Amino acid sequence: MKLTIRITRTTITFTAPNTVIEGQTDYEQYNMKTGIAVAANLRQALTECRLPQAKRPTHLTPLSGGANADVVSTAVPQSESLYDEVLVVIDTPLLLIPQEEFDVQNVALLYAHTNSNMRQDEVLTYPIAQLGVVAAYAVNRDLRFVLSETFRGVQYMPLLAPVLVQFSQQSWGGFQEKLFCYFHDKRIDICAFRKGRVRFCNSFDATLAPDAAYYILNVWQTLAMKRTDILCLSGNISGLEQLVKELGRFIKNIKHVH
Repeated sequence: MKLTIRITRTTITFTAPNTVIEGQTDYEQYNMKTGIAVAANLRQALTECRLPQAKRPTHLTPLSGGANADVVSTAVPQSESLYDEVLVVIDTPLLLIPQEEFDVQNVALLYAHTNSNMRQDEVLTYPIAQLGVVAAYAVNRDLRFVLSETFRGVQYMPLLAPVLVQFSQQSWGGFQEKLFCYFHDKRIDICAFRKGRVRFCNSFDATLAPDAAYYILNVWQTLAMKRTDILCLSGNISGLEQLVKELGRFIKNIKHVH
């Protein structure tokens, strides 16, 4: 069975198939406590939430009094995690490297130069074959330790990877350029594509609609996009009406996509 753990700056969520009703999924959310490290938050979430604690009986361990003992040996059930596979989807800055230029020996150095505030984290890679790139991303070392000592078969994936693939597929068709904006966790990820390849991809902190409008219009101008091109908004958008009103002064076609 597979457990999916989604870790962002504000929440940790657990998702797994329901063990009783086929086809249904169980979901739990833990809100991050400010002032403590993400690894400490994860330890707390693992003790407070029901899903990650799910166990299954595996074998019986005999209690012996020796081979010739007069007492009858009994057995104690031993338990292990219910999950054979754990996928950790983590919200972390990406460095997209073209496949033809990818060199595993230089990944950590390149990432450190572009994300200097994450030098103490471990740099992992995730190939996105559909886009012809390899995504480099950082995972906190203490966080990895907590996960490895709790679960087996832990795999990692940057949160933005499947989003980029979906947006790339939606970018095909028509003669207009498209700019995609994904809102989540008080952040906006902005990306654009051309002929299936990444043209632009960057993240910005944006808690208010005017901030989001500023970043979007700045990228729109940088890419020399026209008023009649298409802006696609997705995710949890705070102040959507105000944002659309502000952007509508400069962009004609604004769509909400999933």
